[in-house]
Amino acid sequence: MPGALTHLGVALIAAGIVHFIHYRTEFSLAIFLGNLLPDALKFGFTAAKQLTLSIFSVEHDSFFHTIAQITGSYTNWFTLGFFLFGTLILLYHFHYIKKKTMEEYDELYVFLLIGIITHLILDALINETGPWF
Repeated sequence: MPGALTHLGVALIAAGIVHFIHYRTEFSLAIFLGNLLPDALKFGFTAAKQLTLSIFSVEHDSFFHTIAQITGSYTNWFTLGFFLFGTLILLYHFHYIKKKTMEEYDELYVFLLIGIITHLILDALINETGPWF
């Protein structure tokens, strides 16, 4: 698992590439947040449970490993995506969401998912040497 600076650097590069291709800030932000989201959830929930503000001093207890397994699974992210997509379709069917808005939400989710997949691939390929690198 790479450190925070590695994920941040890759997230900035990916967001820059998406921004220069699509010229849409929300797409860039979606891929940026997607790349940071799995670790933010993992360390954020564990830090909140341990009542600490220092996420780099979080103890790797059973709760941490449970959240790590949940946020480190491609299946969980795709399942969440299908649930959100189904909810959007339901809202679109009952005319709460317009067609153009529905298409934008779909595009945002795709970029968010690309960021999450990039994060998980980095976790699989790079061994962590510390919390930062």
